[in-house]
Amino acid sequence: MQEKLSEVFVEQYQALLGVAFQLTRNEDDALDLMQDLAETIAKNDRPANSIEHPMAFFRTCLRNARINSLKKSQREVPSEPEVFSQIPGSDSVESDVVGGAAMAWLKKELESYPEDMREAFYLYFFDGYSLDEVARKLNINKNTLSQRFVRIRSKLVKKASDQSLFFALMVLFLLKPR
Repeated sequence: MQEKLSEVFVEQYQALLGVAFQLTRNEDDALDLMQDLAETIAKNDRPANSIEHPMAFFRTCLRNARINSLKKSQREVPSEPEVFSQIPGSDSVESDVVGGAAMAWLKKELESYPEDMREAFYLYFFDGYSLDEVARKLNINKNTLSQRFVRIRSKLVKKASDQSLFFALMVLFLLKPR
């Protein structure tokens, strides 16, 4: 009998919860994302082999759910003052702020690139899809996509180094090739 997506979800629950926690940095929000993902899977449970890379699919669903929740929260009037959230295991508020600033800067810089390259970047660097999978999804030669990533990454690091060496290192860390 073929393994279903729901079975893969149950097997990989702890790993996916870790991904959700990285996205939210809050246990309750991470659990909400996991519940949303479980509902999505329950509504459309199908054989796991119908999706080429189930874990990447789950990470993409979690990322999209987080983006939607952030958009929704921006429309709402906050009832409590905002506070800095600590990255689990981080040493200080400063490192959290710098990491968040690097990610925000990176997302802003990626806006200047074509939508298909932005999506390719997100899929490869943040969602864990392989270069082959991203290339197939976009109907681009793997080597062409790899060269585009190298060029974009070097431009982004150069722009980041204009701000500071530490900032450039943060961007390099976020965009480490696999």
